[in-house]
Amino acid sequence: MLMSIVSFIADILIFVVLNIEMYTDRAKMPDGQTKVWRRSPVGRLHAVGMDWMLYIQIFFAAVSVISSLLILFGISGEAVRKIRLISLIASVSVFVIIMIVTGAAQARYA
Repeated sequence: MLMSIVSFIADILIFVVLNIEMYTDRAKMPDGQTKVWRRSPVGRLHAVGMDWMLYIQIFFAAVSVISSLLILFGISGEAVRKIRLISLIASVSVFVIIMIVTGAAQARYA
């Protein structure tokens, strides 16, 4: 039961972190001015055309949250526990990959 609560909280924290504006993008515009954007990891994924990573994250987080809620409400089959564990590991793995990708990506004026 404690693992289900931790899993639920972890998935919520992942989405909070993904939506915090933590990156600053700067680009030279054709008129010579420098434009500055504050972006979240979600915004950077969108800027570089990798929205599909966010959808994978949402899928694994949803499976993890649903299986955690099932366990909290008393459905405690072994299959549900395995699904929760696998989806939590997948969700955290995709989160780490997103943070690496967005840390290395930078939007540029084309």
